[in-house]
Amino acid sequence: MKQPSESSVNATIWDSTTLYRTPNLKNNPLKRPRSCKNKECQKVDRISNLPDPIIQHILSFLPADDAIKTCILSKRWDSIWTLVPNLIFRRECSCSQEAENFTVFVDKALMHYCSPKVKKFLVEFEFTQCFKAQVDSWVDFAVRHKVEELCLEFHREIADDPDCYCLPNFLYSNVPAEKLSLRFCVLSPNKLKHVSWMSLKVLSISYSWLSNEMIKNIFLGSSLLEYLKLNQCCGFDQINTNFSSSLKDLVVDGSWGPGDKFGDFVITIKGPNLLSLTLAGYMHRANYMLLDVSSLVEANISYRMKSCSHGCRSNWYSAHRSVLHDLLEKLQHVEKLTIGTWCLQVLSISEVKGLSSPTSACKYLTLNKKINKWDLPGIASLLRSSPNLQKLTINLMPSNNFEF
Repeated sequence: MKQPSESSVNATIWDSTTLYRTPNLKNNPLKRPRSCKNKECQKVDRISNLPDPIIQHILSFLPADDAIKTCILSKRWDSIWTLVPNLIFRRECSCSQEAENFTVFVDKALMHYCSPKVKKFLVEFEFTQCFKAQVDSWVDFAVRHKVEELCLEFHREIADDPDCYCLPNFLYSNVPAEKLSLRFCVLSPNKLKHVSWMSLKVLSISYSWLSNEMIKNIFLGSSLLEYLKLNQCCGFDQINTNFSSSLKDLVVDGSWGPGDKFGDFVITIKGPNLLSLTLAGYMHRANYMLLDVSSLVEANISYRMKSCSHGCRSNWYSAHRSVLHDLLEKLQHVEKLTIGTWCLQVLSISEVKGLSSPTSACKYLTLNKKINKWDLPGIASLLRSSPNLQKLTINLMPSNNFEF
């Protein structure tokens, strides 16, 4: 029997008098219970006999529309979903009509929600400005329900798209969330001057424009912040964690800057209190400089650079080799070091040219690479420069960038 499509479920799940009921599935072989010779066994509904908190915990792992569909199982399940701790709303389709149906669905779902507190609130779809008022109301709902983890993860083409979601003014103060994730969201420089995220411990910002001053103000207004991830953000060239005594873990996953040549744009990282640093993703016309990372225990150098043409490959290698060498010198003291594909390739060329890696005190070395014979010189160089090494881990991962 043909199952109702998700769009039809979303369109008919609410009725003026009752919740959605599926068509008669009596003759559907997929829905028949397995035969059991023991009659007592047939009568036992083990799932429905579970306590409500356990069922709600199970449903919290489902997207909201799937959790709501469980109301068809029995009368007892009619309202169980209204108390689930996590509200996950996702819609990947970019069709405007489906996006509109999705927003209507979220509105109605929140109207029926009964729990006084939300543990996790996530909304993900292709945002346009016509939905601004509705999304603001969802964020307000989450804040009023003392949300612990708030995720606003929208889909757009570019970070400075005029249709990106602008955070509402009330979200800059008195937010109870300990975790905040923002994707394709616009943060106001003026509002960040007075930001007050006093409960925030984990912050992830993706595909947004941030200035040095904005990052500084985030640090000053988030006294408990322990983890910061900047994913494909632009507009800044400095991360100074001196303004945050609580920050221990920094992740910079890709960035880009102005200019036509590599090195035109340098991102300076100063983190005397950092314990963990990850440099990952594609760097576009930019590189890193570490000024003070003396407290680091763990470092992950997995960032990548796109290769150039054969004509400029020698100069390209020399520039990147210099940057990588400087980074490894600044990280000589870390106990745990992870090296990614691109960096290992540069080290291999250096070894072939007779240039050794800086001496390292690391005890635990991890290589994320699909190993081939051209990587062996780089591995040999790392092993020779790590006299205190106790454990070597090689994660065999596919490579999608230039192989020398």
